[in-house]
Amino acid sequence: MLHFLWSGYNLTEGCYQRYEYSNLEIAKWAEYYLSQKTNFHQSSWLAGKVTDDPDDILIGHLTWYTKNVDIEQPRLLRNWVTDNALHPDQKCHPNTYILFPWVPEFPPNWVQNMPFYEQQLRTVNKIFALCGEIWIDKTFAKQDNSIQYEVREKLIHSNMGVASQNFPIKKEKFNEIGERQLIHISNLAGYKGFDVTCMSLMGLDTLLHVASPSLDADVGLFEVDVNGQGFVFNFLGEINNNDSEFNHWVVENCDFYIHTGYMDAQATTTLENAARGLIPLVTPESGFACPDAIYLTFDPEENRKIIEWALNLPEEELIKRSQLIRRYVEKEHNWQNIYDKIWNEILIDIERRKANLST
Repeated sequence: MLHFLWSGYNLTEGCYQRYEYSNLEIAKWAEYYLSQKTNFHQSSWLAGKVTDDPDDILIGHLTWYTKNVDIEQPRLLRNWVTDNALHPDQKCHPNTYILFPWVPEFPPNWVQNMPFYEQQLRTVNKIFALCGEIWIDKTFAKQDNSIQYEVREKLIHSNMGVASQNFPIKKEKFNEIGERQLIHISNLAGYKGFDVTCMSLMGLDTLLHVASPSLDADVGLFEVDVNGQGFVFNFLGEINNNDSEFNHWVVENCDFYIHTGYMDAQATTTLENAARGLIPLVTPESGFACPDAIYLTFDPEENRKIIEWALNLPEEELIKRSQLIRRYVEKEHNWQNIYDKIWNEILIDIERRKANLST
């Protein structure tokens, strides 16, 4: 039996034909693909003990407990990693693995919601790191006392997935030069680099559309102050990826997806819009690595030159890039490939430990 300790996802009718929020997508496709390999139990990262069977496998997210830092709350007691140890002298079940978005420095808002993260990372056998490969390399390049550097040998790179088949509306043509537009979708957290995005677009003949659940503003043109300069974008509010009207609008009006993240594990919104056929304009630190994407820096002046060049590319070039990028996403960010790799790595780890015990 494989116990998947995630968000407590519940399968519903038609869910595999519907695109859902990233955490739900991870749990949903884990059940779809891993249940074809072994008995599967969907559980929660807030669960305690789920098994006494030494042959079971546990794979899950670090315990995530959303708390209000301004209000004192009782200490969380359930820790699925330690609670499933088979004997008092063990720190965890022998077949325990973490699947988690990975960056070399966890943002403060992550850390405050992960009460056991250091102990859990130290205890498990392997860590499946959902991220761009850039963050595996940068973790190994560190020379410090961080928990990331300490557990680096446990890391196995895993791309984030996207169900491209659930984005059937995709770009077939691009807007005329002079009419091309961009979109950015995120929670606008600091590491998303939205300040760099705005500064990089100042003075360019284009319109940026922004969708976010985190901005309390009316839909429509919105002016934001960035380093003392005013920048205007079109605010879309919070969006629904299953809204066919919205998907048609994005594909018809937007040509590029822009994301200048400073340290984003692997932005799901980049994958979603690449699946729609938009051209990613991204920093390598946004976690997306495709030879046909267009890469930005953290220098707004340099970015303006790159973006202006991209805005003036011939349509044939953009269509070719769009098709190659979607093909790349379908292959490298395919949930079946991702869970096949995770399953195979788990089997390799279990067999290696059995072989070590027998020698």
